[in-house]
Amino acid sequence: MDTHQISTAAIDLVGKFGHGAHQVIDLYREGGERAKAGLEARWDAAFEQSKPQLTAETRKNAARARKAFSAFYAKTLAMSASGAEVAVDTFVGATVTAIARATDFAEAALRKTA
Repeated sequence: MDTHQISTAAIDLVGKFGHGAHQVIDLYREGGERAKAGLEARWDAAFEQSKPQLTAETRKNAARARKAFSAFYAKTLAMSASGAEVAVDTFVGATVTAIARATDFAEAALRKTA
């Protein structure tokens, strides 16, 4: 195996890692969205059950709180997933660049000794 074949295999491996990491991030995002939907459903059920005992102002405040919590959770989920994607892309890009440079140096060294 020469340096070109090794670097091609290494770059392919890093690419597969990146693809797998993106799949995990997608699963994280999907799971977070499902959790959000479940929490919203539980909140709504509890709210409906306690609604007769609450004043109009308390109901309004509870509805606003649910909306705020839901929006905060959605933004946090989106930001964390996006941040993870950026981290994976940066890692993969830097690793591929490092492999390419190492291959260039190795080939240059082989040419000098040949």
